[in-house]
Amino acid sequence: FVICYGGDGTLLVAERIYPSIPKLCFKPKKKGKYAYELDSIERILPRIKKEKFRIEKEMKLLLKFKKFKKEALNEVQLHNEFPGRAIRFSLQVNFKSFKEVIGDGVVISTPFGSSAYYSSLGGKPFEKGIGIAFNNPYNLRIKPWRVNENSKIKIKVLREKGLILTDNDEEVFEIGVGEKFWVRKSKNYANFILV
Repeated sequence: FVICYGGDGTLLVAERIYPSIPKLCFKPKKKGKYAYELDSIERILPRIKKEKFRIEKEMKLLLKFKKFKKEALNEVQLHNEFPGRAIRFSLQVNFKSFKEVIGDGVVISTPFGSSAYYSSLGGKPFEKGIGIAFNNPYNLRIKPWRVNENSKIKIKVLREKGLILTDNDEEVFEIGVGEKFWVRKSKNYANFILV
């Protein structure tokens, strides 16, 4: 297993470097959903040695863009490349279709990431499904919503260049007019150790 010490960003980096390997997470002071306070390490490690723990799984998203594939534990997002210009894009999921959205982009969230960027766009944390939240939509008044976790989401850029981001990864993809990408549930999970 992997021991993580730090905040949520540390955990996201650890999952990117060591995908699906169980993580034991510690924070300096505050306990989190899967994180323990550092001063509890002497109590926790002997329990793990005696195999007195369980593994909790968290869904991840799979991004497909051109020949690239990437996984995200928190979210995948499309963002306008230049902050002063809105990006236009279409979004299709299941039987719902938005032919033209004008704004700063869209955030597609896992349950794990639903208390992060998705929440700052007005979404409420959720336990199941995939969350979709438009970022500053100019031409729509729609609140963030959830779809079934087996949904496949297709996004196509109609005007202006955009950036595709996953979690807090510095590697981003430029997407041009007419290009598409897809997001769906990954077959892989993030695994966390709980004692």
